[in-house]
Amino acid sequence: MITVSVKQLMGAIEEADAFKLPDMSEGTDYLYNRLYKRLLHGEDVRLSEIDYRRFELDDVEIMRDLYADVLEPNENKAGAMARTLRSLQPVAAAAAFI
Repeated sequence: MITVSVKQLMGAIEEADAFKLPDMSEGTDYLYNRLYKRLLHGEDVRLSEIDYRRFELDDVEIMRDLYADVLEPNENKAGAMARTLRSLQPVAAAAAFI
């Protein structure tokens, strides 16, 4: 039987180096937080909302590399972990109080 402590699992995930983002420039941070994360969550991003003065072409290239090297593999790992956790069978547990 496998038991999972959600608190311990979330702590381990948060501490995992593989899921940490590298330091980003202001422009890359803008692209990540204002565009990528919104798109990832299915939110609409209108071209008129984008402040093109907040980033440069280099930031777009860094964001592309960041996606290929870190974000996409982590999304795949997170998806695999979610599928594994969903496949676990629930177990009724009795708590004994003294």
